[in-house]
Amino acid sequence: MGRKPHFFVGRPAGWFFDRIGRLRGSPYSIVPMTDADRLKALMEPILEAEGAELVDLEVAGSRGRPVVRAYVDTEEGVTLDECARFSRLLERELEESGAVPERYVLEVSSPGLERPLTKRRHFERFAGREVEVRLYAKRGGRKNFVGTLEGVRDGDGDGFEVVVLDPDTGERWTFAEDAIARARLHVRW
Repeated sequence: MGRKPHFFVGRPAGWFFDRIGRLRGSPYSIVPMTDADRLKALMEPILEAEGAELVDLEVAGSRGRPVVRAYVDTEEGVTLDECARFSRLLERELEESGAVPERYVLEVSSPGLERPLTKRRHFERFAGREVEVRLYAKRGGRKNFVGTLEGVRDGDGDGFEVVVLDPDTGERWTFAEDAIARARLHVRW
């Protein structure tokens, strides 16, 4: 008597690394920031030794069974067999290091046709391709821009800027690296 019911309000949670390697996500995540950083630090050298790159990392799921999604790529792209091989290599390291609980799911895949552009070298590699850029704050009343990636140039300080051409109007947009919330290749269907 006199007790009130306990309520728990949840929402989807998970940590991920944005395009310049900063950790983002929900404070209600099942994996603390230090653990997500540790996962990335464990995975990157293994993949680099195999000639691959960790393009993006997502951690979601529940406390008892987290889901770790690793998006992996090489200069030539990755095959299903390579993803399976990378999965076995990463799984062994994750389990030996104790970085994940006993029950977890590891998903290793290619970043796909509309792959994220998370590092300067990604923007350089895909110059000339169509991209979609989403900004943190509105510019000219909008946050989303689709156009041809013209290139990358040095910005203020340590950062860089991305130059995108609107194919319809010929207008050039320049976005500072820290203004970009997400960038990815864009495929017209």
